Amino acid sequence: MSELTAVVARLEAVASRLEGVAVGGGGTPAKRTAAVDAAFVKAFDVIVSGKLAEFLALCQKIGGDVQEQGAIVSGGFKAQRDFLVQASQCKEPAQNILVKLLQPTSQAIKDTSEIRDNRRGSPLFNHLSAISESIQVLGWVTIPKTPGPFVKEMGDACQFYANRILKEFKDKDKVHPDWVKAWLGVISELQAYIKEHHTTGVAWNPKGKEATGDPVPTKATGGAPPPPPGPPPPPVLNVAPAGKEENRNALFGEINKGADVTKGLKKVTDDMKTHKNPNLRMGAKPYKAPSSGVKSVQQPQAASVEKPAVCQLVGKKWVVEYQKGNRNLVIENTENKQTVYVYRCEESTIRVEGKVNSIILDNCKKTAVVFNSTVSGVEFINCQSVQGQVMGKVPIISIDKTDGCQVYLSQESLDAEIVTAKSSEMNILVPDGSGEFVEYPVPEQYKTVWNGKGLITQPSDLQV
Repeated sequence: MSELTAVVARLEAVASRLEGVAVGGGGTPAKRTAAVDAAFVKAFDVIVSGKLAEFLALCQKIGGDVQEQGAIVSGGFKAQRDFLVQASQCKEPAQNILVKLLQPTSQAIKDTSEIRDNRRGSPLFNHLSAISESIQVLGWVTIPKTPGPFVKEMGDACQFYANRILKEFKDKDKVHPDWVKAWLGVISELQAYIKEHHTTGVAWNPKGKEATGDPVPTKATGGAPPPPPGPPPPPVLNVAPAGKEENRNALFGEINKGADVTKGLKKVTDDMKTHKNPNLRMGAKPYKAPSSGVKSVQQPQAASVEKPAVCQLVGKKWVVEYQKGNRNLVIENTENKQTVYVYRCEESTIRVEGKVNSIILDNCKKTAVVFNSTVSGVEFINCQSVQGQVMGKVPIISIDKTDGCQVYLSQESLDAEIVTAKSSEMNILVPDGSGEFVEYPVPEQYKTVWNGKGLITQPSDLQV
């Protein structure tokens, strides 16, 4: 069924291209638009009708939030194609016109991220996050010299969530791993496309017309005529500078006066001299405007909207959000199939009783979590000054984009794997058998050397 859906999506893309040829043709091949003839537009269409069509077909098969986000991604690629059509027809525009041309693409990127932020309780949150973290690849058109490496960097940003999807649906549902591979294939083909056609930035048409920021016409439509142009710019005042010859003659005339040149100077008396008049050393007082008798009224600043604190079970996920200063939050009656997701909590402590599948702390500050055991592990993402303590067993501890993280291990969890990325100030505290903990810092700096066969990476000598 997925193959049939992919074929239908490809046929729709081909039909759209044929419609564009019919509209731009005007009856003779000579009148076809540059968008049809431009090689890099055709190459971009290959990505849209190939890997992207396969990805969108899998989005429809998964359905729900993923299908909705996939529709936004499809709109983003359509907006990018329209932008490339403009590039094939026009010279490189001024900055204000360029911003106008990029607005549809920017809006698609924004909408893709917002659907993830508004669906944090979704069972497909990892899927939404994988796309949200990497949709920035469409911003390569704003990178002037190195768009290819930029796409690779943005593509790598989704690997964390992509790996979680592969792990979650391994040997369960093949559609989800195929969905991940299809999206990574889109990014890979986009990078190869940029390397071939836009190595040092968007290839504008130096012989094209001036870009106006108007949308690319796709169909012959009637309607009202365009509005008249604005008023002409104000005239520029040309002030002729004084002649250099006249200034030179005046200067030599003053010099030729000899001793008479100082006759116009004013004599400085003793009361005007600073070293003889102490009152002059006090300096002038700063100017103070006269009071008008009316007190200025300060406009009240708009108070930031605080979202209500949440702690509830949604399906199989415990959602804990926007807790502030709550040190007595306890989650009880848990099951090993449930997950705990803690988001944007500050100065709070969460205790998780029983055994759960996993625990995630996302965008939290000065927050601690104490738990018994987990099936998969505990994760700290985009956090600051957080703590975690395991009382039972945890197999994996993941720390990603976090500044300041302390993890207290139990005797049962001494064999836990600790995975870190883009984080700092990480410490693992290990029990010494007497009830005390010994602190061990996690390396942040590494050195890599070539041994003749491959790269060997190990902690820097400064942190050993």
